[in-house]
Amino acid sequence: MKDCANGRASPTTFQLTMHRALLVDDIVHTILQNVTLSATDLINFASTCSAVSSPALNILWCAQSSLGPLIMCLPQDAWEIGDDGFIHLSREPLPAEWERVRLNASRIRKLIGNPRGTPFKRPPKPHSRVLHRLFTLFPPTSLFPNLHKLDFEVVSDLTEFSPDFPLLRQFLSPGLDVLAFVLPSGIPAHEVEQLVDVLPTQGSGLRQLVISADHWGPPFQIDLALNKMQKLNLMAILRNVCLTRHSIADIGRLRSLQVLVLTLHGSDVLEDLRLGDMPLELSALSCLMLVSDRLQLCTSFLLRVVTPQLSNIGIKYTKYAAPAEVGDFVLSLHTSCRSSTSLKDISVQHHTTWLSHLNRNLHSPLPSHLFRPLLTFRRLKTIKFVAMGQYCLDDAFIDDAAVAWPDIQELWFASEETHTTTVTFGAMLSLASRCRSLRVLHLTFDATQKPTLPHRTDSDDPPNGNLWLKQTALRKLYVGHSKVLKEALVPFVLALVFPNLVDISSYQTPGISDHVPWQQVAAAFRHLVNLREKNPDMSTSLPQFVQCMLEDSGS
Repeated sequence: MKDCANGRASPTTFQLTMHRALLVDDIVHTILQNVTLSATDLINFASTCSAVSSPALNILWCAQSSLGPLIMCLPQDAWEIGDDGFIHLSREPLPAEWERVRLNASRIRKLIGNPRGTPFKRPPKPHSRVLHRLFTLFPPTSLFPNLHKLDFEVVSDLTEFSPDFPLLRQFLSPGLDVLAFVLPSGIPAHEVEQLVDVLPTQGSGLRQLVISADHWGPPFQIDLALNKMQKLNLMAILRNVCLTRHSIADIGRLRSLQVLVLTLHGSDVLEDLRLGDMPLELSALSCLMLVSDRLQLCTSFLLRVVTPQLSNIGIKYTKYAAPAEVGDFVLSLHTSCRSSTSLKDISVQHHTTWLSHLNRNLHSPLPSHLFRPLLTFRRLKTIKFVAMGQYCLDDAFIDDAAVAWPDIQELWFASEETHTTTVTFGAMLSLASRCRSLRVLHLTFDATQKPTLPHRTDSDDPPNGNLWLKQTALRKLYVGHSKVLKEALVPFVLALVFPNLVDISSYQTPGISDHVPWQQVAAAFRHLVNLREKNPDMSTSLPQFVQCMLEDSGS
């Protein structure tokens, strides 16, 4: 063994301080993986003894969000941070100094960006001249022999066209599992084609592929040879990049595909998707996200694929969809899913623009019958319909939804438009109290009259007497443009049935103070909850008081 300070043999010291098990790299690696250590802790640990330094350094360098730390391994007099914020070389490093960079680079397995919103400051990035020098000495595939996951933005920020983009091809290797890159603004089409052409051969081990674009002009259309990329289990083509019709038709060859994020553009794609003798079967697909300007394109795609294991579907579109188009989309879910038990999460969002706000008067009502086919999906946990139009639901639908979706956790019928609803306060109470896992409810209802007492059976749990069952899961209630009057006893009923509710919110119409009554309801609700916490006897008296007040309304 070697002494920590000078690297020389010191068997006596080692035997007194180190267990024999720590001679095995795999054991040390397992220990380090299961102990939460900061980067500083790992550096200190790696410095204690050569027996543990290698596995500790492997973990320290395994995932990097910048190549800056790699260049900063050079002596401090060899580099500097310029006024532009990038790392520049202040002198030419010696070969032995570059060797230290190469050794640490060989430990890197993931070059990935930090998740959005992560409160972590990235280290400075090397200037492109520094990268070119580095990759001239060591081509990327030899510099990073163990690289499995690459987000190319970590290598180079491409906010505009840059000669760094062709460098991406040098990172491709059979050992690369995950690849994400952004097509920079102004990039020549032939460079994109050259990269796409070599992906199936030079990136033959790819299992996850994410391609997006950094501009808002006409979309990039790429032709991926998906018939040669059958290992893919995740593919995301988004942010102003779309596949050709030929590539879309080849998606069915991806038998292992579990996650698909797709941008759909153009009427020619729509027409092509309507053609074809047999739908494409994506037997392993569990998550599908579609982004388009029109809901019709998403519907047409669903009609062309069979997804027996689909559990999560998300749709985003920008142009107004007529009620008939919304109905066609809901029906297309049945055509594609073909199973009433696999689908767990549905999210459909209309991204409103300034033009959408100007044309709100064009939006037609969306009645309950358009959404009734969803009642056959019995395992739904999340349903979000956001800004699609005027939801004109009724009590019968709300009552059936409580039966069909007993495990629902989030239910959104969120409309930014002011409209009259026939859903009563009592129907909302019945739904939310019967769905015992419901945490978030976004629904417009009429709370201008006292709710009708529920019909109870002998088997019902009686803690609240003849009132609604107490539901402790509901935390957030968004009431949209719901109307409310004091006579409805809303804060009293909410405090009784939903004691853990923490947020009651409504929309505000510009120039109209229709949100003020709900602010008063929320304030009164919080006051009642605080009183009950200070006075436990209210748990008994409040149900009696509410029942008495509601029964008086019927006499």
